[in-house]
Amino acid sequence: MAEKDYEEDDPFELVGTRLTGPEANDALDEMARVFIVEFVRMGWTRERILAVFRNPFYRGPYEVYRHRGEAHVRRLLEEVS
Repeated sequence: MAEKDYEEDDPFELVGTRLTGPEANDALDEMARVFIVEFVRMGWTRERILAVFRNPFYRGPYEVYRHRGEAHVRRLLEEVS
């Protein structure tokens, strides 16, 4: 792998943003749907997917679980899978 110094305006630099208000819930739901679709494509069961959302090790899915709750994640599982 090539090593290079990052440039000030590097387009591949990681950038995080924080969303608030209704947009945050919409973004969390969309992120959850993407996770669920990917896990379903890998052949995972709903219970296995839910276990990932419950586990703090998996930061993205857990963030959805923490903010939106298990009932909401279950609804998304029903909707998507």
